[in-house]
Amino acid sequence: MTEVFDQSKRLLELWADMATKMASAGLAAGPDTPPPDAARKMRAAFLQALSQQADQFLRSPQFLEFIKLSLDSSIQTREQLNDFFTRLHHEVQGVARQDIDHVLAGIHQAENRIMDRLEEITRRLEDLSRRVNAMEDHAENEGEKPATQKRPNASRGK
Repeated sequence: MTEVFDQSKRLLELWADMATKMASAGLAAGPDTPPPDAARKMRAAFLQALSQQADQFLRSPQFLEFIKLSLDSSIQTREQLNDFFTRLHHEVQGVARQDIDHVLAGIHQAENRIMDRLEEITRRLEDLSRRVNAMEDHAENEGEKPATQKRPNASRGK
């Protein structure tokens, strides 16, 4: 409590100091002239005190508990509203958003399974293609005769 009283006392002193300095200056400052040094200090002290108070308030357990309860209440209200509208759609034999969400989830799951299976089939086909190409290359290499060796001509033997 004394901390709040000390801050109030300091703020009052700053106000009084500013008022006396402004009075001694004759309030001759125009809109284009910068504020006097005392006014700057007072403004900085006021904003700092305001900032500290706001920070303390926003970090206080009571405020945080209030925000938590408020968010929990909002979430619960939203869930109740969604359930109400879902029941209303079902009672009038309509389609509810949850029904569409379930259907879409099923479609996405089937799509993922099909894509996984297609990727596996593609991988197996590529593997088979490599094996066939390797076998063809091996057969060509085995079946090739050197250029010096001639094939027997079938017409000579007749």
